[in-house]
Amino acid sequence: MRFQIGFAAPLTTPQSIVGVPMLRAVEMAAADARHRGIDIDVKAVDDREHERTAVKVAEELVSDPSVIAVVGHKNSGPSKAAAPVYARAGLPQVTQCSTDNSLSRSGWRTFFRLCADNERQAEVAAMFAHRRLPDARAFAVHDGTDYGRPLVEAFARRFEELGGRPVRVLGMRVGQEDFSEVVGQIRAGNADIVDVGATEIESSKLMKALHAAGVRPLVISSEGGPDNPIVRLAGAAGEGSVHLYAGSDPTSTAASRDLVKRCRDAFGETPSYVVECYDAVSVIAAALERGAANRAELREAIAATDLAGFGGRIRFDANGDRIDAPVSLWTIRGGAMVPLAESVPS
Repeated sequence: MRFQIGFAAPLTTPQSIVGVPMLRAVEMAAADARHRGIDIDVKAVDDREHERTAVKVAEELVSDPSVIAVVGHKNSGPSKAAAPVYARAGLPQVTQCSTDNSLSRSGWRTFFRLCADNERQAEVAAMFAHRRLPDARAFAVHDGTDYGRPLVEAFARRFEELGGRPVRVLGMRVGQEDFSEVVGQIRAGNADIVDVGATEIESSKLMKALHAAGVRPLVISSEGGPDNPIVRLAGAAGEGSVHLYAGSDPTSTAASRDLVKRCRDAFGETPSYVVECYDAVSVIAAALERGAANRAELREAIAATDLAGFGGRIRFDANGDRIDAPVSLWTIRGGAMVPLAESVPS
């Protein structure tokens, strides 16, 4: 029987601008594995960036005996909703970019994460902000999701520890269009830094609203990476903003640059977390190569992974978090996302 790898992400909603290219990278990795003699295919499901839908598609995947593992979900909320379904069925889940800390602390033995978690990202963002503007008045704005809220709360705690100044935490919501209240509070607080925990879409809307109001803090978000759509979504409002990327810089090595070129040649862009998408399939394929023949054996083989991926060495701790998960810093300059020439704290 040919095994299938499930792939779960938004494929039809506004976030499909990220989800669909991620799927293409996963399909590319599966095709490469087939060329090496590993009989796997990809079964894609659309979680519509929604928790209830994520549960339904997770149930669909676990009920298919050919599905040996899942890559996804893209967002932390759907990952959190679906993870118990996978855990009950013993179906390994390897997420490329769900960063919520609690995902690896809930006792789901089937959960594995290739990206850095919120606390690691927040640590890097806070240390960068403190080095750049040690006496800054800082605000943190989240989108109310299981991704954005914990991320900015962790930033606020760490920045306060470093500088002693309180950080004001504000909320917005997914789909929001009127940002006048949030912008007004940021203006009234004379903010020097605004840390944003939201997807590319909401982050870019807030950046444009700040720009239109003439409010010019240093904006820090977690939407970095070479072809991240926040560049075109934010336009001129994004210039000079700084972005964390909870994954490796895909332009940093010859091998990952080749992967970037393959993606651009094949489907016109480098997906967000392209390295982690590809490496997630590689982790699963390597486990199958080592003889895993069912979900339980695959889970044990993934837990024992020690693999040189496109994004560096891949190993997992007892909670399923990647050991020494990379984080990179980026900025928008001249209408392009470019690596920021500053060291990332270890």
